[in-house]
Amino acid sequence: MFLINSSNQDPFRKMKSLSEVIRLINDYYVDDVDWDATIEGAINGMLEELDPHSSYISEKQFDIVKEQFDGEFQGIGIEFSMMDGYITVISPIPGTPSDKAGILSGDKIVKINYESAYKIKQEDVLKKLKGPKGTTVDVTIRRDGVDDFEITLTRDKIPINSLLSSFLIDEKTGYIKLNRFAKTTYNELKDEIDNLEKQGMTQLLLDLKNNGGGMMDQAVDILDLFISSNDTLLYTIGKVRGSSSVFRAKKQSNDKFFPVIVLINEGSASASEIVAGALQDLDRGIVLGERSFGKGLVQRQFTLRDGSAARITIAKYYTPSGRLIQRPYDHGLDEYYTEIYDDELNDSLSTEIHYTKNGRVVYGGGGITPDIIIKDNLELSESTKSILLHKDRLIFKYAKKIKSEKEIPNIFSDFEKKYKNNDLNITFSKNLCSFVKKNDDELDITCDEIDKDWEYLGGRILAEIANAKWGRKYFYKITALKNIQIRKALKYFNEYDNLLIK
Repeated sequence: MFLINSSNQDPFRKMKSLSEVIRLINDYYVDDVDWDATIEGAINGMLEELDPHSSYISEKQFDIVKEQFDGEFQGIGIEFSMMDGYITVISPIPGTPSDKAGILSGDKIVKINYESAYKIKQEDVLKKLKGPKGTTVDVTIRRDGVDDFEITLTRDKIPINSLLSSFLIDEKTGYIKLNRFAKTTYNELKDEIDNLEKQGMTQLLLDLKNNGGGMMDQAVDILDLFISSNDTLLYTIGKVRGSSSVFRAKKQSNDKFFPVIVLINEGSASASEIVAGALQDLDRGIVLGERSFGKGLVQRQFTLRDGSAARITIAKYYTPSGRLIQRPYDHGLDEYYTEIYDDELNDSLSTEIHYTKNGRVVYGGGGITPDIIIKDNLELSESTKSILLHKDRLIFKYAKKIKSEKEIPNIFSDFEKKYKNNDLNITFSKNLCSFVKKNDDELDITCDEIDKDWEYLGGRILAEIANAKWGRKYFYKITALKNIQIRKALKYFNEYDNLLIK
């Protein structure tokens, strides 16, 4: 049944105008009309006018969308939406070509292979960005505050598993990086927590940075793993039957009671915010990092008669303390995806005061504000950026070259021992500079800038070597331990109990 909101005008009034425009186009337009594309464009525009997350899925897109949760695919690795006609990045998928190239939440892809991507169909986006592992695609990025720039991305296998990496940072601290919330996320996380506990873990750092979300039920199940009371974990409010719900925790034999610190940033959205917000509100965990994205709208997917579908926002998410997760979008969709980096604007959002279970003050207004702000203030030189973004993957090639040199096997003979003794600071900066110039003599770099950024570059090289010798686990371990936000977050386990007190 179609419900008409009495506070608004009758929607059928304008439908007469739409029918009239269709007739006029059909009778008078100078060229033949692709009516499927034209009507789909009108549907997209109508849904885009509602909010940033209501969307249309064509019949051709269905298998591709399903693949993102169930299958295996190869491409560049971004969660995106079509906003104001542009491919807009919600978050890069960690560990993928887009993430490694430094693509950020809010970036717009305005060209693909030097052809305009403005108002491109979603199915065409996926056709052009997906492709066999090892092939390349050139994208032009539009980012607020800088000139448009080009990046060449080498496609790779995109991880479908939710759990990207997991290991013990030290004797008692476990680290788990969740990449997305899909069908198996809860089981993956639970199994890995059990595994880490067997190794001696007594406290957990849960990394949700750049996790664009996914399935709400998985977020609720994960929260229930850490909450043994009957507290509210999440509630939704909508206007139609079944859209307003309250999700409560229940006591289980496998509940976990160890300290939890959650890391978030601007790319943490939806299900990530549900987990971070509830752990914070119920004083069950400390949230560190940067303010999250602010996606708190619930969509329901309706299949249409022609096999396409519409995702319509039917409700809004609220954390246990009553905070609305959704960030305002009344200034337009363009600002919605760029203003997340505006510190002054973000501060203005943090004006709604709410209280945790223990009476601590937390702030609403959209997104989750961490208990402690830890910014990733990494500023790299132009030379370093040129190397990292190079189409020939120069860091990977350099790591491959030096890993076979005589001194490397000795340095890596006992990774854990060497790591604990901090003996893994390999200094190959001068060699890297000459290697880069030899591989691309037209690249504008200076060795002094490479020396300045050597701590970061050396860490990337070290991670690539470790990946080649022992596997992806060690790549992520080195990358994590070189990350300033993770290093700072670890120190707060010493203050954990005090931080949860009013």
